[in-house]
Amino acid sequence: MTHSLKQLAIDVGNSRIKFVILQTDLPVQDPMQLPLVEHAVSTAIEEPVPWEQISNWFGDQPLEDCQSVVAGSNPRGIKKVVSAWALAPLPSPLEVFNTKDFPLVIEVDEPRKVGIDRLLNAVAANSLRHKNQGAIIVDTGTATTVDVVSSEGHFVGGSILPGFELSAKSLHDYTALLPLIPVADLRQEEPVVLGKHTTNAIRSGLFWGQLGAVRELIHQFQNHSLFHSSQESPLVLLTGGGSSLLAPHLDELVRFEPLLTLQGLAIVAQKISGIR
Repeated sequence: MTHSLKQLAIDVGNSRIKFVILQTDLPVQDPMQLPLVEHAVSTAIEEPVPWEQISNWFGDQPLEDCQSVVAGSNPRGIKKVVSAWALAPLPSPLEVFNTKDFPLVIEVDEPRKVGIDRLLNAVAANSLRHKNQGAIIVDTGTATTVDVVSSEGHFVGGSILPGFELSAKSLHDYTALLPLIPVADLRQEEPVVLGKHTTNAIRSGLFWGQLGAVRELIHQFQNHSLFHSSQESPLVLLTGGGSSLLAPHLDELVRFEPLLTLQGLAIVAQKISGIR
């Protein structure tokens, strides 16, 4: 007998909190199918949590078919969400901190120091890649990470560089005269390549520099010896807050999955809870 599991997955970052409702039909028929995103909202870390809106998303779903889970890189933010929990009768969320519980082999020098978002992305990628196919995951947030999953499904490391917002803030904070360019400015229109004044020159550098760095890292990883024995090119995934900016320029290279981290979190919660 099939039934639907509805999960609230919460990702608490340094500047924003993402709330996503996901649905999984159980038992899972297709192992390459990620939990389906039904609703999503993002708030600044200092803003009130939209409890009423989230509660309405659950509708009349039976309580036994509901679950909530929280993870992220901001322990104080996680504590804020859990301590102010206002979704009764839904129990407080499962807090995911211990990556030892992940259905993932982590092959790096210091596994415990890998950012949890990077590992959640890898968990989700393992639900999408073909057998014996590797994966490359680009996640653009405060930092941009470009990570690699081997053809065996192991997380084997990657690269970290400043994201759009961090790059813009660094230019402003560590120079005397350069203005702060909001990331929203990059969303309004594609920046020109040749900036004729300082603001456009910064926009050009932020946008095209980030795009160029991501393209080059994808290229370097695709040609890495790790994938030489594989007959299938690695799956390339694009996710994160800045991913919609890059997606139109990488569409021939990547699969756009903007909420991959939260889908990975939902999968981990199912595994930890023994849900099948």
